[in-house]
Amino acid sequence: MSQLTSSSERIIIVGGGFAGLSAAALLAHSGMPVTVIESSKLGHAASTLNQGWLHSGAWFAKTNPQLARDCYRSLQQTVKFCPECIEPDLGTMIYCSLSDQSDEHEWTQAWDKAGIPYQEVLDGEFNWELPQISRDKIAWALRLPDLSFRPSVLLSKLATMAHNAGAEIRSGTFVTGLLIEDQQVYGVRVGADEEMLAKLVILATGANSSEEFAPLFQEIAGTQPDYQLICLKTHLSSIRPGLSADPFCIVDGSGFNHLPHEDTSVFGAGRWEVVLNANETHVNEKEIEIIERQLQQIFPKGFAENVERHDWAGTTVQAMHIDQIEPGIAPLPTIVDHSTEPCGVENVLSIFPGRATLWPHLAERVRNTVLEKVGTSTIETAQPPWSLEAHTV
Repeated sequence: MSQLTSSSERIIIVGGGFAGLSAAALLAHSGMPVTVIESSKLGHAASTLNQGWLHSGAWFAKTNPQLARDCYRSLQQTVKFCPECIEPDLGTMIYCSLSDQSDEHEWTQAWDKAGIPYQEVLDGEFNWELPQISRDKIAWALRLPDLSFRPSVLLSKLATMAHNAGAEIRSGTFVTGLLIEDQQVYGVRVGADEEMLAKLVILATGANSSEEFAPLFQEIAGTQPDYQLICLKTHLSSIRPGLSADPFCIVDGSGFNHLPHEDTSVFGAGRWEVVLNANETHVNEKEIEIIERQLQQIFPKGFAENVERHDWAGTTVQAMHIDQIEPGIAPLPTIVDHSTEPCGVENVLSIFPGRATLWPHLAERVRNTVLEKVGTSTIETAQPPWSLEAHTV
């Protein structure tokens, strides 16, 4: 049976991370029949292996004010929707400079323009629990709304919302291909012989998209896609037991940062490198050395012998529009309609979240795109549960 003879109204979402679950939750909340298919457990890979940083947008404000505004709004929406995902008993992030007093005005001017609030960290309030850093070594320090959060808790809340709204969620299930006839997708093949019909298929598989659904992304001579798939790798280092209850970001250079999670401190250098494929997750010792040098600057006396140290690398794939500059610094949420791409295949979208913080922004864009694509009256335009219209943080 093809799409031409099928009466299925179902939306199938392949991938159960932040992008897939948030889209499923909002579409189901809006009255659409939705099925989420995840090959492993929900949120495995990028959604649960990231640093756990809810960006206020402060880091992006100087180069991309709109992204900064979107991040701050999404952060507020996350706190409203799932306050339990915020790491308890921790403060908001300290942004500081160890070298340049003059750039404070540039940052605050950018934050003012983006509408991101900030507060001065007074001498008496300066408590990083990091005695190695004396206050006189810090040129300036301000608190911004960034927060440490637990991705697994937010994912569970999104899955519960989707389920309660009527979405079917199938984890541990493999999609082995798309059902296509006359350049139109009408469902997916699951396992060896099961076929599931759908009015629209949404691919939220991130790093696996170009490999598992290669025909949608193949280059065709004489055509130019609107975007490129870019593989970005970053390195992180964790230390247990944790060293500080304060998250902080040193704005000098690439933005060395610290996120506390329970009894662990997670450090990152704020660097993304473009790699050839999504499987490049091996640790680059040169990147770890950069983190190590920053740690030595902050902790010149080193660590206790009994600390546990773990270094790792994670790779994400983002769809970058050709007019984006330096895509590794600020990947944006992107929805690819494959009917407008060189492959010309109808009824299939690919979605890429950009920063995990932006899940509400992406979900609302997906709903609007689906409404335009399927043109059905069953979709409601009621505000999502995370709407800020009657609530501010």
